[in-house]
Amino acid sequence: MIMEDLSFGFDVREDYALFIEEKHFLKDGWSLDDYVKNRFLNCEPTFFRVIRNGEQQSGHGWLEDGKVVQWG
Repeated sequence: MIMEDLSFGFDVREDYALFIEEKHFLKDGWSLDDYVKNRFLNCEPTFFRVIRNGEQQSGHGWLEDGKVVQWG
């Protein structure tokens, strides 16, 4: 199933997740580009799943206040 960038839905494990295209992650792996970071400032902890061209990848973790706070 093709997922849309920065949309919410159920991932392959049936967890409710925010889908983030891998292009938004900076090289350090813990930072997001300004577009995503600013869009999710002041957000509650949010589970995310990395996607590439809309396809779910194994990368997942938690986003809080526009920052990656944990990788799973």
